[in-house]
Amino acid sequence: MKKIKLVLFATVCFSTASIGQTNTFLKLSTGKTYQVDNKVETNSTTEIQGQSMESKFNVTSTYKIEVKGKKGDNYNLTNTLSHIVMDMNVMSQQINFDSDKKEDMDGQMGEGLKAFIKQPKDLQIDNSGKIVSKDSTDSSLSGVAQRLNLAQTGFGTQLAFVALPDNVKVGASWTDSSNTDGISRTTNYTIKSISGGIADVSFTGTTTSDVKMEQNGMEISTKTKGKVAGEEKVEVKTGIIQSSTSTGDASGTVSAMGQDFPATVKVTSTTTVKEL
Repeated sequence: MKKIKLVLFATVCFSTASIGQTNTFLKLSTGKTYQVDNKVETNSTTEIQGQSMESKFNVTSTYKIEVKGKKGDNYNLTNTLSHIVMDMNVMSQQINFDSDKKEDMDGQMGEGLKAFIKQPKDLQIDNSGKIVSKDSTDSSLSGVAQRLNLAQTGFGTQLAFVALPDNVKVGASWTDSSNTDGISRTTNYTIKSISGGIADVSFTGTTTSDVKMEQNGMEISTKTKGKVAGEEKVEVKTGIIQSSTSTGDASGTVSAMGQDFPATVKVTSTTTVKEL
């Protein structure tokens, strides 16, 4: 079981979500509610005790985000993780989870997610899309909730919005850099085309992680470097992402029990956002 948890940690330490824009702006309307559907497919290989352990970790999540209001330069949001499905194959062991199934929520994974599934979380972001404050429960994430990077994405917020330059035009480019909880990202954006008020935005970026967590009294740390590329369609007047696709890969080491385990990860992510 420790090996399985070690591999799971390696598969999700690399995230394709982008956070923290600079010199860019969101224009959200109070009272609007959005549904965010995200699917992440992860394939990883970890070298453990001379053996190459391959794993697949697919996660499909549905979030609902409500814009509660704006105070100064900050937006007040309420985010709800309404449904999550996980399909994993680790060391030839199949593991499935569906938050809509009572028997799954009563199991070990469900116990780690009960505080988050269908539990509204308050969140505040600024005009650039950067998370300013989060629900206090987010600071104590543990277990599977921590490995899923729920706080990192602001419970779907970072999948739904991208701040665009105030003067949007074809060919405009900008760079976003962030460093949060041991994960550093730099992402370069370019507007490829604009049609019907929708901008086609391409992006490339790099990710570096140096993260530690404790699992059942055992400290696990990861050090990885990776890259990501993708495209998204964004509503120009608001910064709301209509759809997004990205691919990424990372490599590095996972350290536990006094040993370093080389690991590689490949991630594909697809997201759609619709107003409810």
